[in-house]
Amino acid sequence: MLRIIIADPDPATRKALVLLLRRKLGTNGIVEVGDVETLIRTLAGGSPDLLLLDWRLYGSPAPDTCRLLQKAYPRLKIVVLSVDAEDEAAAIQAGADFIHKGASPDELIETLTPLLRIKPYTGDPDVDPDGVLTKEG
Repeated sequence: MLRIIIADPDPATRKALVLLLRRKLGTNGIVEVGDVETLIRTLAGGSPDLLLLDWRLYGSPAPDTCRLLQKAYPRLKIVVLSVDAEDEAAAIQAGADFIHKGASPDELIETLTPLLRIKPYTGDPDVDPDGVLTKEG
């Protein structure tokens, strides 16, 4: 099962992302956090496949957070989310991927699926909830 952490200070944004990821990726392994301190505690319990990190998450500047997390969890894929497209260069320089918060749901999924090496969930019974083909056809 895919494990994803959504780290965003806005509960409404987190809920919207959870609903989208469950519907489009078919995963229930999603944890929500609202600040860096909770994020660190959550990561200590086991590294997820993906971290969606809001650029302005409370507790630490996003570039610093990205660098520290990449040292501690080298396999963790980090995607920075921001309302400001100008944050993209800094996110990439910090070693993260970037998604503008104004992106469409399809753009978001198109960015995430190659990082997770999966196909979007279709509800097809021959594809398990993590997007893996379960039967050749």
